[in-house]
Amino acid sequence: MGELIALLLPFLFAPKDYNDLLKKLASFAFYWTYAITLTLRENQSVDSFFNEIESWGTIGKVVSIIPHYDALNISGFFIAFAVAVLTHTFRLHDRISDVFGIRRRFDCKHILMPLAERVGSPIPNEKRTALVENRDKLMRAVFYKYASSRAQNPLVDRHDIEHALSAWSWFWVFVEGVFYFIVGALIAWGIGSPNIALAFLAVAFVFFILALGQRPRLNRYALPQIDAIAADPTASYEVRMQFNAL
Repeated sequence: MGELIALLLPFLFAPKDYNDLLKKLASFAFYWTYAITLTLRENQSVDSFFNEIESWGTIGKVVSIIPHYDALNISGFFIAFAVAVLTHTFRLHDRISDVFGIRRRFDCKHILMPLAERVGSPIPNEKRTALVENRDKLMRAVFYKYASSRAQNPLVDRHDIEHALSAWSWFWVFVEGVFYFIVGALIAWGIGSPNIALAFLAVAFVFFILALGQRPRLNRYALPQIDAIAADPTASYEVRMQFNAL
């Protein structure tokens, strides 16, 4: 029951692990897409097309049973559900991050380099390229090994991990929101609804500002995790050896 409520009301729940984060993003993807398709129905051609789908054959018979179905945007519901599934399956936030280098820059600048400093193995300029090239391997070896949300007893305090997950979840919600509404704006422009396109772009801009506002919180929640790893003698030694091997 709790999981169902979390999917329906994702803004009320903080993720406890990465899977929860993916579910939260999928839930918001559903709502964003549903809102976009509902708004696009203001265009007569889109509304007519959706009405044809909703009245076609067996689908029409099933839909007609639903009270007030003509006001529920049934087609938009199924489109939104499909987008949510695809978002969860292909991890849209990761794809966006890969294109714009969001996690690459954050991991190197705000986790790996500060952690290397704290354990006594600062990264000289000539090793920066190696750091970037080995980012994924290093993150697993020197950070996620001690700060994994899936570990039963992680070295890093679980509350610090969960705070970071919550901050990242909202950051990605806003970033994905920018993506969805820009796509919606392109569709609206293509079907001859410039006013809707401008409205979508305005929403995308708001999400962009919210993502920028959320960005400093990511740094703030990374610091306690870095400090916890560096403060543990065994972990500090193991991490220092990883950096020295670059």
